Amino acid sequence: MNKIILGLLISSGISVNTYAACTYNFDVTQAQVDAKNAAAGRQIKLMSPINIAEQKGTATVTYIGNIPVDQVATSNKMISSPSIQTPLIDKSVVGNNIVAAEFIFDASNLKNIVLGNSYEVQQMAFQILGASNLKNEISLDLGYGLINKDTSLADGNYVTLTGVTTKRDTSGVVVAKEVDRKVIPVSMPTDGKFRVGLYFNQVSKQIGYIINGTNYGYLNLVAENALKNIGFNGVAIQSPNPNSKFLGKTVSVQLVTDKSNMQFTYPTGSTDICGSTI
Repeated sequence: MNKIILGLLISSGISVNTYAACTYNFDVTQAQVDAKNAAAGRQIKLMSPINIAEQKGTATVTYIGNIPVDQVATSNKMISSPSIQTPLIDKSVVGNNIVAAEFIFDASNLKNIVLGNSYEVQQMAFQILGASNLKNEISLDLGYGLINKDTSLADGNYVTLTGVTTKRDTSGVVVAKEVDRKVIPVSMPTDGKFRVGLYFNQVSKQIGYIINGTNYGYLNLVAENALKNIGFNGVAIQSPNPNSKFLGKTVSVQLVTDKSNMQFTYPTGSTDICGSTI
């Protein structure tokens, strides 16, 4: 019936506004993963499963062993980005005011496990790279961690943000301009899902963040240019404890790019990365 009605409206010359969902494609291939691993560096493997429609990757917690292997969900363009010196060309950013996206870290399968004195450091993250037409402008590692009996932090849940903006040195090489890091204790939500919103101000060139509904304002970073492209890499990191109580449990990371699926309140005039007003 919907198809018939739409056909009648078009044939009668009536204008119809259509809405296209704002998506990001986790379409990295196994061949690209193999090529990345062959080039040395920290080893990776694909999350399983990766739900393209939901922009979600699921990982099973394993022991890190002698060779760390991160589980990832990303795009073929993001994984193929040659170096920080070459501007990323991935998902086009539409909008010249404030653009936003949300991220979900699902630790629901971990939240009711009694940890006692078990040493646990369970981490998930999104690596985000934003580029202008001139250079890569900002890199941000957005992470979630569940910590227990570790010497670096008190027991609990944390959201971390580590951001770097760039500039060119006198030789034209892209180097770090500013660095900022935030480590924020958070309470476990009832459903075990941590939601973080990021918003990039294309005018002031700053990036702000919202955690579980609380707006923390801007990081101490100012990029040099507005963003034209953006890429996302979801990551699940293995456990450092061979006897972890989380072994065999599943966790997931999810990217929210469409305005209709966003939950937070953003500054006036904000849009999703495709330009639709939130």
